[in-house]
Formats: sequence, structure tokens, C-alpha cells
Amino acid sequence: MRQFLNYVLLLVASLLLTDGYSRELPVRTPTEFGEAVEKLQPGDTLIMRNGVWADALLVFKGTGTASRPIVLRAEKAGGVTLEGKSRLRLAGQYLLVTGLYFRNGYTPGSGVIEFREDSKHLAFNCRVTECVIDGFNNPDRMKEDIWVQLYGQHNRFDHNYVAGKKNGGVTLAVNLNDAQNQNNEHRIDHNYFGPRPRLGSNGGETIRVGVSTFSLTSSRTLIEENYFYHCNGEVEIISIKSCDNHIRRNLFVECEGGLVLRHGNRNLIEGNVFLGNGKPHTGGVRVINAGHKIWNNYFADLNGEDFRSALTIMNAVPNSPINRYHQVRDVLIAHNTFVNCKSIELAAGKDLERTARPENVQVIGNVFYSPKTDSLFHVYDDISGISFRDNVVQLGTKPYLPGLTAATMSLMKTSDGLLVPLPKATLPPDFPTVPGSMDITGSPRKNGNLAGAVLSAAVRQFKRPVVEAEAGPGWFRPMPTDNPKTGNIWPVRSNEPDALSRICKQLKPHDVVELVDTGTYPVSKAIPINMPLTFRAKAGLPTRPTVAFAGEDGNFAFFTIENGGALRLDGLAFVGTSASNVADCIIRTSANPMIEHYKLIVNNCLFTDLTEGRRSAFRATKSTYADTVLFSNCVFSNITGDVLSLAAEKEDKGIYNAEYVILQNCLFRNILTGALDLYRGGNDESTLGPFLTVDRCTFDNVGNVELGHVLSMKGAQWTDIRNCLFHNSGRAGRSLLYEDYGWTTNRLTNCNFYQAGRIESFYPVRQTGITKLPTEFINPAAFDYRLKPATPLARQATKGRFLGFSATP
Repeated sequence: MRQFLNYVLLLVASLLLTDGYSRELPVRTPTEFGEAVEKLQPGDTLIMRNGVWADALLVFKGTGTASRPIVLRAEKAGGVTLEGKSRLRLAGQYLLVTGLYFRNGYTPGSGVIEFREDSKHLAFNCRVTECVIDGFNNPDRMKEDIWVQLYGQHNRFDHNYVAGKKNGGVTLAVNLNDAQNQNNEHRIDHNYFGPRPRLGSNGGETIRVGVSTFSLTSSRTLIEENYFYHCNGEVEIISIKSCDNHIRRNLFVECEGGLVLRHGNRNLIEGNVFLGNGKPHTGGVRVINAGHKIWNNYFADLNGEDFRSALTIMNAVPNSPINRYHQVRDVLIAHNTFVNCKSIELAAGKDLERTARPENVQVIGNVFYSPKTDSLFHVYDDISGISFRDNVVQLGTKPYLPGLTAATMSLMKTSDGLLVPLPKATLPPDFPTVPGSMDITGSPRKNGNLAGAVLSAAVRQFKRPVVEAEAGPGWFRPMPTDNPKTGNIWPVRSNEPDALSRICKQLKPHDVVELVDTGTYPVSKAIPINMPLTFRAKAGLPTRPTVAFAGEDGNFAFFTIENGGALRLDGLAFVGTSASNVADCIIRTSANPMIEHYKLIVNNCLFTDLTEGRRSAFRATKSTYADTVLFSNCVFSNITGDVLSLAAEKEDKGIYNAEYVILQNCLFRNILTGALDLYRGGNDESTLGPFLTVDRCTFDNVGNVELGHVLSMKGAQWTDIRNCLFHNSGRAGRSLLYEDYGWTTNRLTNCNFYQAGRIESFYPVRQTGITKLPTEFINPAAFDYRLKPATPLARQATKGRFLGFSATP
């Protein structure tokens, strides 16, 4: 019943608010639209006929009244699709837009929907409702745009579905650049903000209210009862950069980030629910600046740490410029419930710049229930400016901070499905607070009701937050995402002329190309990968089939991953030298920007004979981004460049080429430049990665050029190198080259460095089990790099395993 209820009510309302002189004006083209707009009067309804409106640059303007708005609607909700280079701008008074669907295109310029025609003609008392913007992306992911731009005052954006933004720029922004846009009292409510994947750069917020320049200006924007699902663009899901905003009763589900009070003062955060469901990097609220009130919120199963923790109170910059970190002071954090969260961060971000500690922060009447967490509260500086009073806790084994009262609790499920802790043991008889029973000054009232003492108002007194079914348009629901199934299997034989290139012309998404014999498969033309594909050896072959370079172009790559592509390789040998030239690399990404993320998964493959200039097995290009790059059980031999190069983003803006880079049980031998060049420049803290894992790898004669490296990890924010052997590598430079920041996590565990270069880093690396013992391999000439059983290094790896690479090609 609800599916069309909102839309029908809008139509009924528009009819009731019109009189006999009101008109319905149907239009079929953008030209007719523009002509009709010039004639609009209060109470008129402009009806866009169903169909595809391509490259429609629409300006909807007019002067309606509160009782007789001017309405723009689709003939049928969702029946009008705006595609190509389309956009909508509103300007005037009392305009209402409903039922439009933006898809299959992008808007060149600043916004898909803008509440202004230009800087002099803004929107006031206007509303956009029951519309959809889905995947309306610029094909270059680093080209920034903002899908929804709110200007003017007293506008409303509600019951819309907005999802799938993959290029740079905020999804929805409230602008405060002059007096006409300030103290705006906009309302953003009941929207479904659907998945936004990681951007790998700053500028991936879902909502931003203001910018630093105007952050001490009042916006007075109300953000309420929205549903945020998998909004993972960057650390800030909602970025508040202004004063006197109210964010209440929103539901955040499995979002990698938090609601961040980045700039501005006196913001109220109440009645929101944050559900992490144990997913990594899911967060809650981060606090910066002064005068905020954060109360009656519910945080559950949030697994984020650092700036993505359930609650983060920041250190600040003394006498901070307006665009840095102002001191946290005069803040009230009261009557919130935290259930099975991983981390609370206090005085977070302390470094040589951020030395101003929080002042007059009151933490009152909260419940912290994480019995499996030994250390929930992480403290980085003197927190005497944070006072704890009348909080109830049940944690693991670490001591509690003063002002935390220990209690044994059990979980009760509310009618809304939220688990709320209730005490089993008696609290002190004078325990004063009942969460939710607080006056506006933050003063708690006396009450001995123990159940009330641990029930936050978010689930006990206030209206419950929005649920998924209540958000977004009634006429639209996102399609479920099914796990892709394996497509057809295409067998190819080495004696078939141009076998691989020929077969690739017939492939469909998720198909498998299977090399069925151990002969040589020559490749003279690059194979474009613009869909998910797999190339593998047939099971049971005695040796790997050989895929050999047979071309003459030295800029050649065997595979080029293009937009929409993903590549899996398994059980193959790649030879990079032909009779007349040497290939540039085996795999690389497109020279053109890619909006879609990709995956590269390689197992049990050999890469060899890239022996001229700076050649690579894999090279990522600019404006391309991988969710995962994984090489397992692979051998790399006789390569002159960085074997794996993910260092194309050199602008030092926090941009990088891959989120997760994983090397498992791989051998690198006779490598001139280095095994890995992974780069993320700049000190921006909005993103998570890159994440690097190197486990059970052996490096023999790698990176011995002057000032060379084995692994270069400049700017990677999380690295875990374990169970590896560095032998005769990095001698004239570095085995490991870090260029890190204070928040970086670098772990080095159970690794041996023999005749190897130094470890270079700015901040200390967490090192455990590091040795410099001689390495003795069974038969390196035959690629058998297992350690001899009698070596002192035997069984030194994690779980008693041998260090280094263990496979025999």
C-alpha cells in the first residue's frame, strides 16, 4: 500500500491547493519544457510525459505560494528517465518536484539537482521529493561533482533515493556562501542514501553542510529520519562544517565512517542509530569544535578504530586556522548506549600539531556494554578536561576510567529489534541518572529506576529512527545484488592460431577461458578486459601453459583492465620477451579514467623475462582504483622494473590506486628495481588505505640498484609484513621503505633479513621476531626456495610454519 501512497498524496494535495484557474501543462521535450516554464502561474502543474529525456538541461522556475505551489511531476512516477548529460535547476518560491529518475548518464558541471538557477536566482520554500538519482557518474572518477546542491532557504529534500556515486565530490551539499544561503533551515529527511563505494580519496562524503570558510556561520539545517546504507566513500558520512544544525533519528547501517562534527559549533546529535553488524571500519560520531550536544543515540557492533570509532573526541590545533582542528570544549555527551563496540577514542589525533586537549567535555549517564573487549577506551593525551559521571559499564579485564560504574548486564531486545543492556546486579542506591530524563542544560534528574538507568532515550522515549521501508520513494526499491555465477567455460588449445584473441571476442561476463594443454599460446594483441573474466589452466596439467609475447610493440600489455573489468588468472606462465621486443608489462589498467572499481586476483602464475628498461608484471595507471589486488603462490623472475607498480597517483592529495594489496606465498628473484611500489601521497585523513599484506614471501636478489628498495610503501596507512625472507636484497638501499604518518599502522613480524638493506621509516615500526640469520635454500636453481630443514630459521613463522615461499613451480 505504501508503494504509491506518498506520490498519490502529493497529487491529491496539489489538486486541493488549486482553483478553477490552475492548469496542467503536459510537455514532451526540453524545448516544450522551457516554453511552458515561462508561462507558469501559482497552482499550475507541469507534467513531463513518460519516456527517456536525454541531455535535458532543465530550469524549473516560478513564483508559487504556500497554498498554491507550482508543481513539476512525471506523468507516472519513475516513468520519466533523465539520461545522458541531464540536470535540473530550481529557482523561485514554492516549487515542488516529484517522480523523476536520473540514470544512465552524468551531469557536466556542479550538480544533478540544484536549488538555484545561478548565483542570483535561488530557491526558497521549494521541495524535491520521491525522485531517484542512481549511478549518475562522470566516467572519470576523479572529476568532482555534487549530485544535490541546496541553496537559498527553507527548502526540503525528502523521500528520495540517492545511491551509487563513484566519482569524486559530495553526494549532497548545503551551501552557505552568502547571507541568502545562511540560517537556511533546510530539511533533509526520509531519504534512502544507498551504497557509495570507497573513493580512495578525500571528497567522498554523503552529506556535507557548509565548508570550512563559512564554518562559524549558522546553517540551522535539519537532517532527520534518513536511511544510510553502505555509505563508504570516506571517513565522513555526514560532514558538518557549520553551526546550529540538528541531526536526529537517522539510521546508519554498515557504513564505513561516521557522523563528523568537522567544523562549526553548537550542533545537536540525538536519537540516531548506528548499526555496524561487526563490519570493519564502521563508526559512530567524531567530535571537533565547541558547544555540541550528543545525546540519546544508540551505537551497536561498530568495529571501527581511530577516526572511525564509535565515539571519537579529538585533540586540536592551538589557535587553529579555520580549516584545521578547533578545540573540543563545552560539549555534552549524555545518555547514549554503546553495545559491543570496539573502540572509544579520547584525545584522538594527538601529534606535534594537534596538542590542544579537550576542555569541559561532560560524559554523563551513558551505557558502555562490550564484555568481550578488554580495552574499549583508548587515551592519547591528558583527558582531565573530560569528566565522566554516572556512566554504567561492562567491559573486559582492563580498569575503567573514573566516573564509570561497573555492572553486570544482560541484553534485552526492544520492539524495534535493538539490543539494550539491562543490569543483573544492583547499582549503587544513589545512582542518579535515568537516560532520557535530562533537561536542556544537561542536568540529570534523580531516579532510582535501574532499568531506566540503562535504557537510552533513542530506544525508550523518543520516536524510533527511520527504518529502510520508510525511506526513499514509495515507487522505487533498489534491486537486490546477487552473487555472480560462473559463466561458460571456453577451452582453447595451443595449436589453434591466435587462440586467445579469437576466443575473447565471444566472451560474456564471468566466462572462463581454459587453456587445456601445456604448449605455448602466443599473444600479439593486447586482450581488453572490460567485464569480469577468468583465464586458467585446465586442472591436472603437469606444468603451466605458457602465454608468450609474440608482438613487436614495446608498449605491449597482455591484458588491459578497462572500465567494468575484473580479471582472474590461475595456473599460467607468462613470458614477456618476443623475438623482436620486450613487453611493457603483463597486466595494466586502462590509459583512460575508470569509474568502476576492479579486482585483480592471480594464483599460481609465473611472470618472467621482462628484461629491458623498467618493465612490470602489473602496473596500475592514473585514475583507476582496485578494491583488491591479490597475488598468491606466484613466481616473479628476471624483471627489470618494479614488479608490481601501484604508484600512478602523484598529486599528493591522498589518492591511491588500490585499497587492498595482498601478496601471499610468492617468490621474487632477480628483480632489478623492486618487488612493489605502492604510493599514497599527502596527509589527508579521510581515507582508510591502502592496506598491504605480505605473508610468506621470499625476496632473492631484489632491488640491489643504488638507493633501491624491495618493498616501497610510501603513504600506505596499514601494512602487515610477516613470515618473509629477505635474502641478498636491497643491499644498496632499503629492504623496506616506509613514508608514514603518525596514524599509520605498520607491523613487521617473523621476518629474516640476510645480506639485506635497512628498514627505513619516519615513525617506529612494530617489530616482532626479526632476525638476520643466514638463509639456506634447498635448490634455488630449480626454484625450490624452501628452507633446508636444519636451518635455524626452520619453524620460525607464525603457527610453527617455515618462513618464506614454499611452492615449487
